[in-house]
Amino acid sequence: MPGAARQRVRLTPRLRAVLAAVPAAGSVADIGAGGGQVALALRRRGLEVIATELTEAGCALLPADLNRRCGDGLQALLPGEVDGAVLAGLGGHSIIRILTRSPAVVASLAWLVLQPQQHSDALEQWLSDAGYKVEQRSAVMERGRSHTVLRARPPA
Repeated sequence: MPGAARQRVRLTPRLRAVLAAVPAAGSVADIGAGGGQVALALRRRGLEVIATELTEAGCALLPADLNRRCGDGLQALLPGEVDGAVLAGLGGHSIIRILTRSPAVVASLAWLVLQPQQHSDALEQWLSDAGYKVEQRSAVMERGRSHTVLRARPPA
């Protein structure tokens, strides 16, 4: 990360659980990256990272030294561009919508880390019905609320 400013990254227990589910090497897209905390932490671990946001305004809020993309979910990526994707802090129904709108990108991914803010059961049922394999499932408490983190492999 030569020449990049050293931003301080503060991670909540939920975001630390998301990071723990991401494989140790390769490339990743942080979909709906928000302020970029997860993307920055992944880059510091040595992964190649693309951070996406839906709008130009959202992209502008991401740290300037990140590889930023504006677009709707996985549609901001090309098939094969990254090894995996993180979709954290979105609703389960939104995650389903994002995955179904980009079948070519999803088919090119080796893994997904998903952290739904609500409708976790609906997401897990949809993943099962669609042929995804949940490889890892964990729960973390934050502010008195349980958050589910899943690592899943898209159908072959």
